[in-house]
Amino acid sequence: MDRFIIVTGVIGLALVVIALVLLIHSIIRTTQRRRKITKFIYSLVLFLVILGFASAFIYLSLFLQTFSRYTSEEKIGWLYAEAVNDTTRITFFEQSENRMHFFNLVGEQWMIEGYFLRWSTALRWLGADAYYRITRFSGRWEHAEDTVVSIYQMHSEESLWKFLLKHAEKIPGVDTAYGIAAFQYPSPDTFYIYINDTGFILRKH
Repeated sequence: MDRFIIVTGVIGLALVVIALVLLIHSIIRTTQRRRKITKFIYSLVLFLVILGFASAFIYLSLFLQTFSRYTSEEKIGWLYAEAVNDTTRITFFEQSENRMHFFNLVGEQWMIEGYFLRWSTALRWLGADAYYRITRFSGRWEHAEDTVVSIYQMHSEESLWKFLLKHAEKIPGVDTAYGIAAFQYPSPDTFYIYINDTGFILRKH
């Protein structure tokens, strides 16, 4: 997809250059009385046709870039959750650290939590990926009266993220920062965990 976006953009820009060269050459020849006005009109029509094709390629490239940025996902790991009574045995592979985690959670569901920084629209369009941090996993109950919970701390609550949560909107190029979470029931299937422009995505495989 990225290569096709670049190719269509380059073709569009190349056609713009060709059209401009053709128009300038035609104007120069006409003003020097080396070319009849009818040929200039023909050159002008040809210029408009080439410019139309150039615009189509450029708009296609811009559309594909926008579509690509807003549908892109990054796989950040996979997880297996096995239910044993009120306990969930978790096996989690953290892709960025190339590390396995093994732990138990109390609850009917498991939940992944973390921080998420969203860049400004312009930076996201130019290719800036979301900045995130997985902080912990926790157990979760369907009913609020079940208060026994458990937590597995993946990474410490860094002061940087505390600062970003409070002041992200004041930083140039940053849209916002906030905490994110996603939860599911234990399952015989393996969950693949992704991050996109809004937060975590859980998919069974």
